Amino acid sequence: MTSPDHQNTHHQTLDIAHEISLLEILDFFKKSWKIIVLGSFLGLICAIGYLLVTPPMYEATAHIRMAQVSQTNPANPFGAVIEDPTSLISRMQFPTNYSPEVISVCDYQDQPQAALALSKAAKFSIPKGVANAVELKVLAPTSQLAASCAQAIFVQIANMQEQLSKNFVEEAKIKLDSDNEHIEGARKLITKADQSGSAMSAAYLSARDELTYFLTDREKMIDLINSVKSRGTRLDSPIYASERPVSPKKAMSLIAGLVAGFFLGLLFALGRKFIQQSSLSGRLN
Repeated sequence: MTSPDHQNTHHQTLDIAHEISLLEILDFFKKSWKIIVLGSFLGLICAIGYLLVTPPMYEATAHIRMAQVSQTNPANPFGAVIEDPTSLISRMQFPTNYSPEVISVCDYQDQPQAALALSKAAKFSIPKGVANAVELKVLAPTSQLAASCAQAIFVQIANMQEQLSKNFVEEAKIKLDSDNEHIEGARKLITKADQSGSAMSAAYLSARDELTYFLTDREKMIDLINSVKSRGTRLDSPIYASERPVSPKKAMSLIAGLVAGFFLGLLFALGRKFIQQSSLSGRLN
């Protein structure tokens, strides 16, 4: 069993060791503060240099609504989208989807592999809580250029989705011609039955039902064709371009440079102390 005197001696030894370690730390900073301050200052200078040589970048944001076609569906009264947002995002990652006109508007024509560079610079995502839409973000050296670039990319997307919608229109037109033929035939049959006095015959009733069906279907096809014009790709709101640069972030860059310089100075001071202690130990031995 440990005696009280032994415990007191142990605690006193720990207190002395703790006091010595604090004194050593204070003595270290007292002797090395110039190096640490110099390192911090150099880190701050590097951060300022980075800010001076890095051009400011402005960001333009666009919310793009997918093109739709009319669809008689109570669960989706606004119609079916021409293209799923995730499919569009995947497609716009390919450089071939950026025309020379878009590349020129975005001022990428002088860059090597301009289309590839623009495809990486244009950031697409699906906004939270918004269905059938994508968010586009573009960076550029000026606010006006960022807005023009976002507008050009939007027009490119609208043109591509218009081409996709033509498939729906062509199919609807073929179906519309077929409906008109069936409607004309049913009307002739009904007129003939009225003239012959067999208005309640099975052929008359069948022709009347057929006429009703194809008239309804024709209205759907006409609505679908017209909806392509009225429900094309559009912006949910005007393109917003920041008036202040979003990068580089001045405060964060300065703090990062200051902290990095501080730790580099600290490491240099520790390394110098280690070398001095190693040299002193070697002499004593």
